[in-house]
Amino acid sequence: MMRLPREVALLGIVVAASVASGCSQLPFYDESFKTEIPAALEAADLGITATWADVGLSGFVETLYVGGTLETATTGANSARPELVARIISVVLNTDPPPSSYLRISLRDAHSDLIDLDASWEELGVEPRSDGSVSIDDAREVTRESGE
Repeated sequence: MMRLPREVALLGIVVAASVASGCSQLPFYDESFKTEIPAALEAADLGITATWADVGLSGFVETLYVGGTLETATTGANSARPELVARIISVVLNTDPPPSSYLRISLRDAHSDLIDLDASWEELGVEPRSDGSVSIDDAREVTRESGE
């Protein structure tokens, strides 16, 4: 007669393990964006090489991370021009990126120093979050306003 409680307990453990593992994984995507976005950035002749793209999950918020090495088009003090940032956003959004709430652009110079985007975001009228990402809605607005 003790067999039924053991089966119920075993079933409960299996269900709990399935739920726990499912909650810790990113949603399913076609991972082609990991090659398509970098290829589009390099083909856009923006002076960006060693490009990459990925998606990260923090809690329930997904962020699209895009970056590369900027060979040209910087303005002193290791910052990027707002026009370049707007163009990067346009290229990224036109490649059918995975659904994400935020976009984080990370650029480095030829010496691997991080390029500051704060002045560009300010000139574009966007307030980045503390981690440097911007909402996808703000990114779309940048492309609309810049005509990209």
